[in-house]
Amino acid sequence: MLVKAVAIIAEYNPFHNGHLFHINKIKAAFPEHIIIAIMSGQFTQRGEPAFVSKFQRAQMAIHHCDLVVELPQFYAMSYADDFAYGGVSVAHMLQADILSFGSESNDLQALTHEAMRLDNTEPTRRDIGYAELMSNGLNSNDILAAQYIRQGAHKGLSFFPVQRVSNAYLDESLTGEISSATAIRKAYYNAAHFQHALPQSSLQYIAHPLNKDVLFQLLKYRIVSSDLSTLRTIYTMYEGLEYRIKKYIHEAQSYDHLIERLSTKRYTKARIRRLLTYILLNVPESRPQIEAIRVLAMNEQGRHYLKHAKTFCPVPVITNINKQNAHYFSLEVKATDVYNILTDQSQTEFNNPVIYRRP
Repeated sequence: MLVKAVAIIAEYNPFHNGHLFHINKIKAAFPEHIIIAIMSGQFTQRGEPAFVSKFQRAQMAIHHCDLVVELPQFYAMSYADDFAYGGVSVAHMLQADILSFGSESNDLQALTHEAMRLDNTEPTRRDIGYAELMSNGLNSNDILAAQYIRQGAHKGLSFFPVQRVSNAYLDESLTGEISSATAIRKAYYNAAHFQHALPQSSLQYIAHPLNKDVLFQLLKYRIVSSDLSTLRTIYTMYEGLEYRIKKYIHEAQSYDHLIERLSTKRYTKARIRRLLTYILLNVPESRPQIEAIRVLAMNEQGRHYLKHAKTFCPVPVITNINKQNAHYFSLEVKATDVYNILTDQSQTEFNNPVIYRRP
């Protein structure tokens, strides 16, 4: 019998009880399907280094799903439409038939209507109305949900939304056993108790030694050593932002101070964080093709599915990176190298074999 798959596009930053609730809902609705997590890498959509490295987050996730593959780094740190495009593309390549996602409203009809509206209106990120069009009053998860439907409908995917419980995606307050990743990260930074909001299997992997001073110095070097023409080649460097960045890098005293100086009503902090990450990693203004899929973790069911996936997937499915296949993952290799500098870690793309969780 051909095994079917449900895909989830996620950051798991970190993997918490809300994520476990989502997975358990999928297992109850589709007990014969395997679950594939398409997970962000070392830098997230917020434009920040991940709270926990992708290798630790893959360890967290594989306790509860069957296969963890990496959302290519370019898409993982992109706007909602590109983030969704990358994740849906990977799901389609791995022949998942259902895409499941969290939703604030859990109204599939309304989300589908919003997806159709987005599909019929294609602004550029240079347009003043882009941010307004993308949100249209939707909550954070529903913005992504509409983009998933928009992208997935073109690829024949079915959808299984799961209503978010407790607090919203960007809520900063802990609200019991199910709280947002944002609230958990904030509690960690404030040395507050957060352990009750995570599955026991996640707790051993929580460590976040990010050095923002090093992050600021690396950014400062990249900016002051780049001329204006070089900065203009960076992804989403629009409307003369290179001049503001060149000006304020000499005035800012820290990474957070730089973001404060650069952000305006027009340029949100999230957009500025993403742009600074694109500068840090030297990401050019282009949407790259997905040339290969990186497997981070699997259990026995995932391993069995992967064996068949390699026969139909249109791109190579890579379990271990080596010199022969590293060219597929140049941005991922760079992101991990920079992440290691920022966190004083030594887990590279080359010394981390695929994680296998035995039965």
